[in-house]
Amino acid sequence: APAATPGAPAAAEPAEEAPPEGGLLGAVAVGLTDVGRTVREQVTDGSIPARVSAAAGQAETRLSNAFTSGNALGFLLWACTGWGLGLVLLYGLRMLPWLRPLPQGTRFRMERRQRLWRNAGLDAARRLAPWLPAAVLMLAWPAILPRSGDSARLFLGVAVPFLVGSLVLRLGGPLLFLLGPLRGWRIVAYAERRIMPWVGALAMLSVTSTMLRAPELRWTLGWDVAAVLTFLVDLTLGIVAVLFIIHRRRGVQRLLSRRHTEHPEEKTKLHKMIAEQLAANWHLLGLLIVGGHLISRLIGVGGGSFIGRAMVTVGAIVVISAIAYAISGGFARLAGVLHNGKGGLPRRLVWRYLGLARQAVRVVASLMIMVVGLRIWGVDAVAWVSGGIGLAIVRPILSIAAVLLVAWLVWATVDTAVDFALLPRENTSRARDHSTRVRTLLPLLRNFAFVVLVVLTIISILSNLGVNVALLLGGVSIFGVALGFGSQQLVQDVITGLFMLFEDTIAIGDTIDTGDRNGTVESLTIRTVRIRDGEGALHTIPFSQIKALKNRSRGLGVYTVKVVVGYDAHLDRVMEVMKEVGQSLRDDPVLGPDMLTGLEIWGVDQFTPEGITIMGGLKTRALKQWGVGRAFNLRLKQRFDEEGIPLTPPRPSLVLPPHTVKEMEADIGA
Repeated sequence: APAATPGAPAAAEPAEEAPPEGGLLGAVAVGLTDVGRTVREQVTDGSIPARVSAAAGQAETRLSNAFTSGNALGFLLWACTGWGLGLVLLYGLRMLPWLRPLPQGTRFRMERRQRLWRNAGLDAARRLAPWLPAAVLMLAWPAILPRSGDSARLFLGVAVPFLVGSLVLRLGGPLLFLLGPLRGWRIVAYAERRIMPWVGALAMLSVTSTMLRAPELRWTLGWDVAAVLTFLVDLTLGIVAVLFIIHRRRGVQRLLSRRHTEHPEEKTKLHKMIAEQLAANWHLLGLLIVGGHLISRLIGVGGGSFIGRAMVTVGAIVVISAIAYAISGGFARLAGVLHNGKGGLPRRLVWRYLGLARQAVRVVASLMIMVVGLRIWGVDAVAWVSGGIGLAIVRPILSIAAVLLVAWLVWATVDTAVDFALLPRENTSRARDHSTRVRTLLPLLRNFAFVVLVVLTIISILSNLGVNVALLLGGVSIFGVALGFGSQQLVQDVITGLFMLFEDTIAIGDTIDTGDRNGTVESLTIRTVRIRDGEGALHTIPFSQIKALKNRSRGLGVYTVKVVVGYDAHLDRVMEVMKEVGQSLRDDPVLGPDMLTGLEIWGVDQFTPEGITIMGGLKTRALKQWGVGRAFNLRLKQRFDEEGIPLTPPRPSLVLPPHTVKEMEADIGA
């Protein structure tokens, strides 16, 4: 490289790629555009067409030389002979009666459980008896009829995958037979009939992909030819694996799961839980592995085998899941200790936060599994999210997650605090005497906090998505002004209701009278009050329509006593009897607690033709005056009867002798 000229300006270093603006939606749009451009360049003028063109040239040259020298026909005759003899041994010996596999109806029977291992071993030996001589013949064929090393490698490159696939199919039946008592004979028979052919095909493709990566076989086929064949085999392997997962998802799930055969106490063990989760979600794990394999092959990263990477991926998932389940289980046990219905507000808040902590552990574990899995398959996710388009996509997602987390924490704190404040009993099991104001305002406060959190969360999410929140808020404000002019009555209802609630004018459970309606308050909103009257009807009244309010549930109640006696009654004795009856009510164990004072005699109120009116009053607790008054009237009447005190003057009556009555009746009849 030429040396730099003294005094010449140094070459400017490439500027770091700036992340695109426009929030998450803009970053995703830019990312999709970049991916489309990269794929288009890769397909049209990238490495894929160049590699295919080079592979076609290598294959044409090698095949031309082979046919020209006559080696191709000799190799085909030699190889087909070896393969044919192996197939004859493999399938011809199976025709012998003592080597035929047992029919499924005979193999999967209940009475064969007593000799499970013996029968499985005999079945495996019967199946392997034809395979062993065929395998020995094929593997030893290059030594029996020696040829060049390239011919031997090509021969084994075809024979070994076929032998492995056949071996998997033949050993799968006896191995599944051992699972019969644990999983059920029907699912085992189904697995051998429907699942094992897919497994054999996947094993054959996996071994083929592994052998094509061997340097010796690559040298024989040509590096470009081997690379293209490896890519095609890997692509076929991925497609077959995806089809297998889609079509046989439930069957494999039932084969792996022990949900219906384990005792309930065994399901709480850590390894049992992990195994059960892997069995229930094996299709997701399989799709993750296949997806990583296909992505790594399409973008050209990594060069390991599918089987090796899959095993490492499964191991990493098991380790991360075990750690996550251990931490989550510890949180669950701690939450179980805290959630016993006792404890103060901090204890309840910690229990509520532990639920979020368990979910956070699972999310972090899932992200770690994704990052580690992609790294195993050659994709560096950490480097991708550290700058450029990756950072532009991940940063809004993290911001949205943080907003949701903060909103949930605030809501959980408010909701738990309100629920704790409204508990009917304290930690000492002593009943709480909640004020009606507390029972009314706290639920309204919780609803108000929920609405505010939802609005702020939506605005933050839209901002991170790239939506212009300023224009949105401007439009909302204009709409709010227009709505305000058209809903003045609504605004008046809300403002009046807020003042009534904060001034504690009414509350749920109060008995009120608005002038035209009266009853018990059942519910309150910031705009209306709902009243249940004595006939059971429910009235909904806007606050602005309440001009004057009579609340009978606050402070005390007074029952007005009005007694009318005759003019010949002894008034001092009457008032003395009234006080005695009032005192008897105060001494009553049932009615006494509802009374604040005894009977207060106000004096003689007026003289009427009916008699003399004496007025008094009974002060009671709120809403108790009517019950106390009715009891007072009953006892007063009973005492007046005992004392001979008339409540009203006697009406005049005329008593006639019998003969006079008969004369009057005769005159009337005449």
